[in-house]
Amino acid sequence: MKVALWAEIRRLSEIENFPVRRSRGNCTARVTRWRCSETGTTAIVQAARRASLLDPYVEQIKNLLAKYPDLSAVRIREEIARGPEGYRGSAIILRRYLRKVRPARGRVYQEVHYEPAQAMQVDWGECGRVQVGATSRKVSVFVAVLCYSRLLYIEFTLSQHKAEFSGAWSTL
Repeated sequence: MKVALWAEIRRLSEIENFPVRRSRGNCTARVTRWRCSETGTTAIVQAARRASLLDPYVEQIKNLLAKYPDLSAVRIREEIARGPEGYRGSAIILRRYLRKVRPARGRVYQEVHYEPAQAMQVDWGECGRVQVGATSRKVSVFVAVLCYSRLLYIEFTLSQHKAEFSGAWSTL
C-alpha cells in the first residue's frame, strides 16, 4: 500500500472519525488492518497449514492412483483404512484431495446412429388432472419418437394401463 493512502485512511479515521466501512471503497477488514498499522505496511500473514488426517496416507494414495487411476474415493478409503493404524477419516476429505490431484474429466458423449425403422423410444408422462363429470382424473401422455427421423407422436389418455398403451401403439 502506498504511504499516501495509508496516511489518508488514518487521518479520516482518527481525526475526522470517518467510519471505516465508508473509507475509499476498500474492504472493511483491509482498511482496519491498515489503520491499525503504525507504518502503513501490512505484512501478509498466512495461517499455518493445519495437518490433515490424510497427510500420513498421501504416499499410499499416490501409489494406489498410479496403479489404478480410476479408483473411487470410497474404494481408496477402504484400502487405506486397513490395518491397526488405518485411516479413520471420512471419504469427503479424500474426495477433496482427489479433486486436486486428478485432472478434471470432460463430458463423455456417445454418438448413436440408427437406420430408418430400426428403433423408437416411448415413454409416459403426467399432465395434471381434468374434471370428467363428478370425478377428477389424471391425464397421461404417451410419447413415441422415431430415432432416425426424430418424428414425434403424442397421445393423451386417462390412464397408463397396458390397454391404453396397446391402443396408442396400434394407431402409429
